[in-house]
Amino acid sequence: MAEMSEIDRLTSEHFEARRNGPVTLEAGGETMALAIAEINAMGTSSREGGAFSVVFRGPREPVVEQAIHRLTFGADERADIFLVPLGPDGDGMLYEAVFT
Repeated sequence: MAEMSEIDRLTSEHFEARRNGPVTLEAGGETMALAIAEINAMGTSSREGGAFSVVFRGPREPVVEQAIHRLTFGADERADIFLVPLGPDGDGMLYEAVFT
């Protein structure tokens, strides 16, 4: 069974280490593959390593709504993360998660 990550302990380095690995989003009983497209520093915060955002790229369709979604990284780690759809780029649909 996959281990749940504590959201307040996630850092930009955590996502950087998973940048080239599989990410799966679960929504409405369906799954879709995502990729980590960008990791952006956003300044200081009380969070270890400072505030940051992660931009994920998924398929152009279907578009998932702004909400908390379960993401699975590899085969053994899950986290419930608030994602906001940013819109499409040339390769798919972009979603952003902000950690402050």
